[in-house]
Amino acid sequence: MDNNNIDLKAMMNTLLQNAQKIQENMRHQSDKIVTGQAGGDLVIVDVNLKMQITRLALAPTLFEEKPEVISELIMGAVNQALQNAGQMVKQEMMEATKQMGGGNFGF
Repeated sequence: MDNNNIDLKAMMNTLLQNAQKIQENMRHQSDKIVTGQAGGDLVIVDVNLKMQITRLALAPTLFEEKPEVISELIMGAVNQALQNAGQMVKQEMMEATKQMGGGNFGF
């Protein structure tokens, strides 16, 4: 019976340590920035890994375009940045899982 208690305690400690690692990784999500662009350099959008826009740069020549084109370019750059951020989050979560032993918690 004592071996079962020790194993359970060890698994719980490992689980707690892994949860703390994930929390630490999540704290750093706002530090990393990815970029999306559209229309060459007409629209540039930076997004952090919390999916928050941190910068929106619009070239002055963008405003020579029709409003519909401006909207499409902005949406395109934002969507590209968000997609890049999502891919980076996925990649980081896979790395974190590998560091934790591939998600094998002994179950």
